Amino acid sequence: MDRRRPSRVSRAVAAATALLAASCASDSSTSSCPTPPTPTGPCADLLFGGRLYDEWRPVDRPAILAEVGNSTYPACNVTTCGGDPFEGFGATDVWQLDGVDPTRAVIGLREGTHTYVVFVRRGVDPESLPTGD
Repeated sequence: MDRRRPSRVSRAVAAATALLAASCASDSSTSSCPTPPTPTGPCADLLFGGRLYDEWRPVDRPAILAEVGNSTYPACNVTTCGGDPFEGFGATDVWQLDGVDPTRAVIGLREGTHTYVVFVRRGVDPESLPTGD
C-alpha cells in the first residue's frame, strides 16, 4: 500500500467532515443545524448533588484543589450545532470554595473551557459568600 495516498476511508471521513462543517456554518434558514429547543424554565449552568447551580464569577485556579465531587452540565444550555454531544452527561469535577459549604457554592470549570468559576446554588445570595479578594 502506498502511504502517500489517502485511503478511501480517510477520503470519505474527510468529505463527511467537510459537509458537516459546511452545513453547520450556514446561516441560512435551510441550515441543517436546528435551533435547540427553548427550556421551559431557566437552565442551570451546573447540576451537583441533585442541586442546581448558576455561574457567579470567574476565579483564579486555587493553588490546592480539594475535590468535593463530580457534576454535570445540563443539556438544556447547549447551543452548538448538533446539540449536546454528551446527551446531558458533560461533566466536570467540582472543588471546595475556601470557607464555603459545597451545598452553597463550588468551584468548577465553565463548560467547554479551562476557566475556573464559582457556581452558586440556586437560592443562595452570592453576596453572602466570601470573595477571596
